[in-house]
Amino acid sequence: LFIKKIWTNFFLADVGKPPLNPKIATLIMQDWVFHYKPKIIDIETIRFEFGEFDYTSAIVGTVNISASPDPFVPLLSVCEDFKIHVNWGECSDCRTRLTGTYSSKIQIRSPKKLETSQLEEWGNEIEKLSASYPLSDGKSPLFKIIHIKNGIDALFQSKAPANSIGRIFSKNHGGIVSVTTEFAGFDKSKWKEYPRKVVVLISMPEFDPDDFVLFHDKTIQIVQYKDAKVEYWDFDRKIKEKMPVKSFIEAKPQMIKGVIEQFQIINFEQKETVAQIMNIDSFDTLYIDTKT
Repeated sequence: LFIKKIWTNFFLADVGKPPLNPKIATLIMQDWVFHYKPKIIDIETIRFEFGEFDYTSAIVGTVNISASPDPFVPLLSVCEDFKIHVNWGECSDCRTRLTGTYSSKIQIRSPKKLETSQLEEWGNEIEKLSASYPLSDGKSPLFKIIHIKNGIDALFQSKAPANSIGRIFSKNHGGIVSVTTEFAGFDKSKWKEYPRKVVVLISMPEFDPDDFVLFHDKTIQIVQYKDAKVEYWDFDRKIKEKMPVKSFIEAKPQMIKGVIEQFQIINFEQKETVAQIMNIDSFDTLYIDTKT
C-alpha cells in the first residue's frame, strides 16, 4: 500500500485535548510515499509524551489509512503507529511557551546586543526583587530566567509579581514599560480560552551612563537613570538636569560618536591674576613661553 519513511520534518500540532500550549496548527501527516492516492486517513488514538518542565515532547498514536488504485477497486486499509517529535523553535517566545507552566513574564529588551555579564546582572536583580513577592507557600514566584542576545525573559508562576517587579526594574534602569496579555490557546470541547498570560515588556534606553548625546541641538552627557528619570550634565549651563525618561525619548536625542575632549578656557586680563592663580610671588619671576 505504501512505503513508510523516516519522519524528518514535523509541524507542531494541536490535536485531541490539551496540554499543547498555545494552539499552533493542525496535524500534518508524516512523510510517507504512497503507491495509491489515500482516500481516508483516520486518527484512531492520540496521547502525549512530556519532557522537562512538563512541556509536550511528542505526540504518539495510531492512524488508519485507506487507499485504492482506482475507483473500481475496493479500498485497502492499514493501521500504523505514528510519533511526532515536537521541536520547539529557538526564538524567545517559543522557548518560554514550551514550559506551559508560567502565568506571567518580564521581557527586558535592549536595542543592542549585550554581554553575558550584563544579562547575568539583570537576572540577579530580578531574582532579588522576586524574593519580596513570595507565593502562598513562601517560595519565590520566579520560575525561570532565559538569556537571549539583547535581553532576558523572566518567567513567573503568578501574575501580580511580574507587573510590580517589572516597574521597579524599569524605574531603576530608565526603561519604558508596556503590559499586554498573551493568548494561551483555546479548548474547543468547552468553547473556552485558557487563561491569558501577562507580558510585561521593558524597553531599555539606547544610551548608557557617560554617553554623549545631542539633545535639542546641545551636547549633554548621561549621568544615570533613577526613579524613571534621566540625569544628565548640561555643558552649556554647567549644571546637572533631570527629566522623565519618556519625555527624553520623545525628544529623539541622537548619539554623538567619537571622543569629545573637554577644555576649560580661562581669560586673564592682568598678569597679577595669573600670579595669584599659580601661587607665585611675582609674575615677573615666571618665564612664559608664548609659543606654547
